[in-house]
Amino acid sequence: MRVFIALNISSSIREKIAEVQKRLKETENRVRWVNPAIIHLTLKFLGEIREEKLKEVFKAVEKVSSESSSFLMKIEGMGVFPNFSRPRVIWAGVREEEGKLQSLVSSLAKELKKRGFPEEKRGWTPHLTIGRIKFLKERKKLIDFIQLEKDKRFGEEKVNDIEIMQSQLTPKGSIYKILKKVLL
Repeated sequence: MRVFIALNISSSIREKIAEVQKRLKETENRVRWVNPAIIHLTLKFLGEIREEKLKEVFKAVEKVSSESSSFLMKIEGMGVFPNFSRPRVIWAGVREEEGKLQSLVSSLAKELKKRGFPEEKRGWTPHLTIGRIKFLKERKKLIDFIQLEKDKRFGEEKVNDIEIMQSQLTPKGSIYKILKKVLL
């Protein structure tokens, strides 16, 4: 099964993201927009794992959660990966000033490594993917829009739990199922 660990976001933030997506859809760029109903903050993508390894994932998340406390994160700003010269992903930014989010991600990585899951080779940048660019016809229009919205505030989110999710890929997009929710 295809599994990842994530933080969910509120419907009010999803609605604000949907408004931005709607305005961006007015360009003639081909973008595969992420359904606002499934937008989340991925803490760790595990990929395809065997069902028997799922118990190890649950134990790792439970241990890290028991050592963590709730915190507030801000969803603000917009940008692209990897850069404006070759934009592939449009994102909304995630900020948390006390370092609890980064600590949570680091602790998860350590616990998962102890249980046989590989470490991520590249650095982790907190973000919410809102669209994946397939073809840019109006590059300047897209970049100008994102530059104008670079300080956009979508809202604040209190993080109280971590979710272990299953992702099923379909021709119409991903379908997510919560396998377990663990309170901080």
